Amino acid sequence: MPDHMFSHVSAGFGGQGTLCGVLGVASQYFRMVAADEAQTHIHMIDELFQWYSRTDFPTKRFDDICHFPNQVQRNAKTPLCHISVSQWTLAAGATVTSKEKKDRCAKVTGETIYQMVTMLNRYHEGRYTPRHYPFAEENSKCLACHGVADMWHDKDGMNNQQGKMACIHCHQELFK
Repeated sequence: MPDHMFSHVSAGFGGQGTLCGVLGVASQYFRMVAADEAQTHIHMIDELFQWYSRTDFPTKRFDDICHFPNQVQRNAKTPLCHISVSQWTLAAGATVTSKEKKDRCAKVTGETIYQMVTMLNRYHEGRYTPRHYPFAEENSKCLACHGVADMWHDKDGMNNQQGKMACIHCHQELFK
């Protein structure tokens, strides 16, 4: 087992399958580099998580240096490791312990770090403007009552949910 500064984020933080570990690492770098009066790091974290949730992984960017090129691609619609990996392993016919899955996660990590560095470079050059991602249409029924997530929990209303992921992953019974 590797022992490095970010080894605790492996397999969704300590093997819990929560947040994809690379997103936790990127969030820390955003906090270290872009913590300014405008709280740019928060916008960068939000943008990266939304980008990740809308990207078909693994991309082909690293196929020439990986063990398993041309892998099945899946869009997890969430930054959660458990859902992202589970959807991919089912589609690829792979297991969580397979070399194919480890290769896939290495490519996802590389692509996410590439995106993080691109965003930090734009920030450093004074060209960073947050990209906003609208909620998916499938969430409109839920958000009509529950409202949009408020990270600091200081808005009035029925904001009794926390998150910007697709609701259907956990609340399928509402869509039957």
